[in-house]
Amino acid sequence: MTMFVELLPALLWIIAAVLALNIIGMTVIRGHIFTPRSKRPPVYPVSWNMVMLHVASFIMAIVPFPVYALTADQMDVDVRGFYEMNAFAAAIVIIVLVMLEILVMYLQAHHAMEAEMDRQLGIAIHKNSAREK
Repeated sequence: MTMFVELLPALLWIIAAVLALNIIGMTVIRGHIFTPRSKRPPVYPVSWNMVMLHVASFIMAIVPFPVYALTADQMDVDVRGFYEMNAFAAAIVIIVLVMLEILVMYLQAHHAMEAEMDRQLGIAIHKNSAREK
């Protein structure tokens, strides 16, 4: 049981990091983040499911730290030392990942806005050219 308690904060942190990386990857792919505008296919707005997944990711990013605080007294001294030595770096990494999620979601929303604007302008241009004929 103590081994599980000792591994629990690290496992929760790894799950949060993998979840954040998956959200970033899916958003980069769906938002065509690295595709130039001239070659970009239509981009759709960030789905509500992705937004809810981001909220879940944010919660998962926070959970390992209070779990450690609640279970630290049941851990071996060496394990506690490891967690305390790496807590600051782990917090920075997970905060950066959550902020990257927000950044790529913003970029996807911006690309979706540009795609909608191009679509609306394309419709307007076709209507105007039909009237001129």
